[in-house]
Amino acid sequence: MRKLIVGFVLTTTGTLAFGQGQNPAFEAICKDVNTHGYRDATDFREDHLGGIWSTAEKFGSTWKFTFTPPDQIRIDEKTAYVLAQNPGLVIAAEAPGNNGNAAGVWTYAIHIGMQKVVGSQVNAYGGYGAPISGVKARSTNFDCNFQLK
Repeated sequence: MRKLIVGFVLTTTGTLAFGQGQNPAFEAICKDVNTHGYRDATDFREDHLGGIWSTAEKFGSTWKFTFTPPDQIRIDEKTAYVLAQNPGLVIAAEAPGNNGNAAGVWTYAIHIGMQKVVGSQVNAYGGYGAPISGVKARSTNFDCNFQLK
């Protein structure tokens, strides 16, 4: 019985430790493929422009994801946060948009084995009394080239 308990504890400890920090270092260079977005805004006269869903948005840029074990990630050379990970999977977030007029956050799901990344953004801008204000949400998938290090 003692061997069974010791074996269970060692197996469980190893499994839990593996889940939070055993992803390899990698760099992924990605281009956006498809983006779906929602925007709702008011204009400078505070007239409501109405909410619009679109599939016509395109970033047209390159995104660089650099992961360093056990839990450091940089997105386009800026520090981001690893929210969760399991072997082969990383969930990350960054909050680049706080310029006094806007606030936003990006979240990313990175699948190392599939070499795929998807991302979603939420953003609000304009604040109280601003001439133009609104909200937007966008989700995109990326075509990536992964290099394991």
